[in-house]
Amino acid sequence: MVFDLDPPSLNEFSLAIVAAQLIKEMCEHKGFKTFAKTSGKTGLQVHIPLEPESMTFDETREFMEAVANVLVTKYPNDYTIERLKKNRGNRLYVDYIQHAPGKTIVAPYSPRATRHASVATPLYWDEVTEQLDPTNFTIHSVPERIKE
Repeated sequence: MVFDLDPPSLNEFSLAIVAAQLIKEMCEHKGFKTFAKTSGKTGLQVHIPLEPESMTFDETREFMEAVANVLVTKYPNDYTIERLKKNRGNRLYVDYIQHAPGKTIVAPYSPRATRHASVATPLYWDEVTEQLDPTNFTIHSVPERIKE
């Protein structure tokens, strides 16, 4: 399962940080292991690996929708599941619909077509703080990170 967290811009990236931490907490409370990754653009993703046949596709979709709805209900001024950008305002889009047939998620370490030559980068959870700047992960910096 992958939650794709899309803030309206880098200026609201802190919304993605808080959402990722809240999703981590909810998922780990249910016994799931979670992993964070920058999208390589303006957002974050929370990846949750599943044991084979532990959940059906429909069950994962229902779980993801429930988690997204908790965020939207508890923090309606910060988060939305509204698909149309023009209707989101300054809220972060919690995209659980990416979990569907034919949908894709950028792979770890994929370079992105951005001005910074950013890279979708796996993170340690202790890096997912207010100091996190996704523009620091570029084709120039990530190779050294991988070596370390």
